[in-house]
Formats: sequence, structure tokens, C-alpha cells
Amino acid sequence: MKKRAVLGVLACAAVAAVASVVPVNNAIAVPVTRASDPVVLTGADLPKFLNGLRPTILGFRWSGSAWQQIPIQVDERAVVSIGKVYNNMTASYYGSTPGLVNAPLYTTGATFTGNDPNAKFDSDDELVFMARDAGVAAPGGSQPAGTVVGSGVKVRITDPLVVGSESFVYLFRKSALAKLKQGAGVSYVNYTFKLLSGSYKLTYKIMNSANLENSKVTTASYKRHFSDRWLSDEISVTAGGATGVDIFDRQKSQFAPGYCARSEDTFDTPIAGPSEGAFVINKNGPVRAIRSYVGANSGPSVQRTHIFYDRREDITTNLRVHAIPSVMDYFDYSPAASGMTYRNSLNAAGVTIDGNPDSVVAGQPTWEQVTGAQGTVTQVGTLSASFATTLTNYYLDDSTPPITQCTGDGYAYGQSGLYITSALPCTDPSQGCADSLTTTRTIYYDAPGGTAATAALYSAGVVYGLQSVGTSWTP
Repeated sequence: MKKRAVLGVLACAAVAAVASVVPVNNAIAVPVTRASDPVVLTGADLPKFLNGLRPTILGFRWSGSAWQQIPIQVDERAVVSIGKVYNNMTASYYGSTPGLVNAPLYTTGATFTGNDPNAKFDSDDELVFMARDAGVAAPGGSQPAGTVVGSGVKVRITDPLVVGSESFVYLFRKSALAKLKQGAGVSYVNYTFKLLSGSYKLTYKIMNSANLENSKVTTASYKRHFSDRWLSDEISVTAGGATGVDIFDRQKSQFAPGYCARSEDTFDTPIAGPSEGAFVINKNGPVRAIRSYVGANSGPSVQRTHIFYDRREDITTNLRVHAIPSVMDYFDYSPAASGMTYRNSLNAAGVTIDGNPDSVVAGQPTWEQVTGAQGTVTQVGTLSASFATTLTNYYLDDSTPPITQCTGDGYAYGQSGLYITSALPCTDPSQGCADSLTTTRTIYYDAPGGTAATAALYSAGVVYGLQSVGTSWTP
């Protein structure tokens, strides 16, 4: 599997620059300082908790003088047939058989995906907390009140970009009479999935129909909105004095510029032939929210998953479809983004988003950023594929665009994103195809004043993720 920064290979100079400013002294630990990034562990990483009850796991940090509970979240996962997500649909309008595609999915009884068949904390379930909630190493001799003696696991977190960094989180079993909750009374993210037709299982139309929503994600740093399964149509940055205005038209998906037969709109509605789709999960938790769905015209097993943290969003797309000539996925901003600066790793000085055409260096940037009084949105992309691809960045800023705008408001303000110009082979396992392609956008939402240096650090951080090791701990 080939994995790389989308639109290119990470500039190693950015990593070297980070390391060079940190004292090389492993005897002096410095705390891990990635404020926006999570730590995600699986049950396989935490064998001491395997096959125990999920709600009984609690998280703590040592402040230097006392134990403090931190919010953690456990998300259930299992290998599930995509056909089950469609309420046991065995064949699509296009001849694909999603019932033959098995994939590791987040599970829930609120959709046809169903609950995890293993009701306990198993090897593929995930436990997540924010890196910034970790503390220093705890001394022996005590453990948090309300926890089972001898049940502890010490999780050591390090940042490969910062020599000598380490922080610690301690996990314990809750004692029988304790009233402590996993979320520790915290809600970093508020996701409300609102299907306008009513209850999902009773009213969602899997075949040939729009399913309008008024679904919202709200955190202290940003707001997002969805009007249908693939219709992502709001980004409002609220971090650090940002204006909070909605700068987004929508996230767009097409085969090529101006080609309208396939788009995020046709994925949701039968505009250009039959369509089908369903939700895998909609979950709101104390640490993160999850929105995952399937169905994109002749790719009923194509899947997109959004994971929302309070300062970051991860969008992962699993392409499972017949051979296609090319594909592009890009952000289209609205006129409200006027005055912001667009830059990427190949155009660090940037250009002004104003509806007037700009000339930017084409190629394969490792990151993209828009910043202004409206806030800062920095994106880092990764791509994993079993085959070679030809990639470039796509950029268009034109209030009267020369290219047909297939969806959205008709303008092109700061349109930017990934464009795979080469043909893609079949990636649909239900058609006997073994090739695969997965992309992930890691998006950081920050205050006004974003810089190329900050974006480069984010890019390095995505490629060189936080490291964590759990070991049994007894006070």
C-alpha cells in the first residue's frame, strides 16, 4: 500500500526545523503540546481491558499533586457487511453487490449497521482522548478514588517531532459503587443529526430520493452543517476572535472540472440515474462525534467518514467503485471568504481570495490553508492506494468562472483540493477487484493569523503522528 501526503511527499525540512529547536536531552521530559490532536487506542493496544465492560474504563492524569479525571470515549467497531448498512440490500441498481463488501465500521443500533456483536471491549473497539488532557508521570502509593486497585494501565504519549517529550494518561476500571462517568462531565463536541423526514430507521429513503437534513456540529472552535448525506455546506470558524461568518459553499466531488454527470448532488439524489445511500453511524460523544455514510451512484459501497474533534476534523473517503477516468474532491468557499489568503506548500506567500483569477504554481502540495479575519482553516491530506496515481492541486478563484459550476452557488471562490488526473482501476470488492484507494483530509480550525510555518508543523504532525504505549501500572 502506497501512502503519501496528498498532492505530494512531505517536505522533510519542516520536520528537521521542528526538531532543531528542541533541546536534545532525553533526561528532561517536556510535555506533549499538540493541543488539537487526539490519541486513539484500540482494544488490542490495551489487553488488560479486553473483554471487560466498556463503560467501566475511566481516564485520569496526575497534575503533579493530585489525580484529575479526564474525558475519554469508547467507540464500538466491527467488521460489517455494507449490505447490512442498507438494511440487508443484496444488489444495487448498477449490478454491484454491497452485501459482498465487508469493512471495519463504527457500529450503532440507531442505524441498520447494528450494534457491535461483541458487547464488551474487544480488540477493534477504539478508546480516544485528547493529547492535551495528559499529565505528568504519577508517583507510586496512590490511585484515583472510585477505581479498582490493580486495574491501572499507564499510557505514555510521545511526540516524534519533539525530542524528549512525554505525557501520561492512566486508565482504570471503575469500582462498583463509584458514580464517575467516562466523559468526566465534559462535552468537547456537540453533533445533532436531524433528518427532516423523522426517525432514521422509519423514514430514511435508501433508494432514489433526497433525504434532507438540518444536521449541525458545534465546538468552541468551529461550526459545520450538513443538508444531506454528501451535502456539506457550512464552515464557520469561531476560534480566537474569528468573525464566525460562514465562509463555505460546499465540499464538491466530480470526475473532472465542469463534468456534471457525477457530483455530490447526484450522490444524494437521482439527478443523473439511480442513487442509493445510507448512514453507517451518527454519534455524539464527549471527546468526538462521528458521521459516516455510504453510497455514491454506481459506487454503493463508497464510504465517507467525518470525525469531529473540538479543534480538528478528519474526513476519510474509501473509494469502492468500478474503474473511473479521474476524480477530484475540493472545497469551494463562498463570497464571504473574500479577503482571506489562500496558500499551500508550493505557494507559501499565497494569493487573495476575491473572485479575481490568480496564477498559482501547480503540483503536489503537502498542505493548504485559508486565513483571514474569518479564521484559519488548514488542511493536510494523505492518500493510500494500491496503484500509482497522477496527482495535482486544483485551484480556481473567479466570481464569473469559465468552467460550469455543477453544484452550489455558481461562484468559484478559492476552490481548492485534490485532483487525480489519471485513470483509476476498479476498487469495488463486490466486483472481484483487489485495488484500493483511501484519502483523508485532516482539517485544523484556528484563530485568524494562520501562517505557512504553522501549516508546515501541522503537516509534519499528521505524517509523524503521536506515539503511545500502554503498560500495566500498579501504585
